[in-house]
Amino acid sequence: MWKGLTHHWVRAGLAVLVVGTGAFGLGIAAYAFHVCASATALIDSASQIRTTADAEREIASWKENMGTDSWVESDDSSRGGNYYARIANRAIARMHFVEPSKIIARVTIRNGELLSVSMFVNTPRAPVAVQEWFETDMQNRFHLSYIKGTVPEARVQFAATLPDAKRRKGFAIRTTCLVQLGGCKRAGDVLPVIRELESGVSPC
Repeated sequence: MWKGLTHHWVRAGLAVLVVGTGAFGLGIAAYAFHVCASATALIDSASQIRTTADAEREIASWKENMGTDSWVESDDSSRGGNYYARIANRAIARMHFVEPSKIIARVTIRNGELLSVSMFVNTPRAPVAVQEWFETDMQNRFHLSYIKGTVPEARVQFAATLPDAKRRKGFAIRTTCLVQLGGCKRAGDVLPVIRELESGVSPC
């Protein structure tokens, strides 16, 4: 009798362990999906900004939906500043499943005029910055540079007058880099257009 009860409890314990592990795994997967979806939504929101009115609308949406992950650094004129929104992988990074990473959107307004929209992908191995400039005499092409540091940051800049097909490539950030085991190791993995620029191929 005791032997039968022992086997019963062992089987029950294993079943609970399997169910618990499965539920934990599903929870991690759901959180990773949420991070990617939220980051994609933030990038899409930033990419829709074409005017100061667009910027004000999207910034208001960030404040409403993102709480403390949206903030402002006002300038001295009180007619502008830097407006930020952030998506981070905090929960799974704390559990050491992935490296701490985040995507930050920044909108810069000066004297009531839209100056730039920027996306910063802060990953330990392949940080990338994308900057779209609205008041500039830049040529209609991508400009790639690297900012020196412990890990060099790839910076892609372009004018807002860039044709839409090319412009979309500037915002085609792979949000899976935030939740991928080992993370993205190269800037071109984070933003594919960087690979084209490094190879000398003109993105089209």
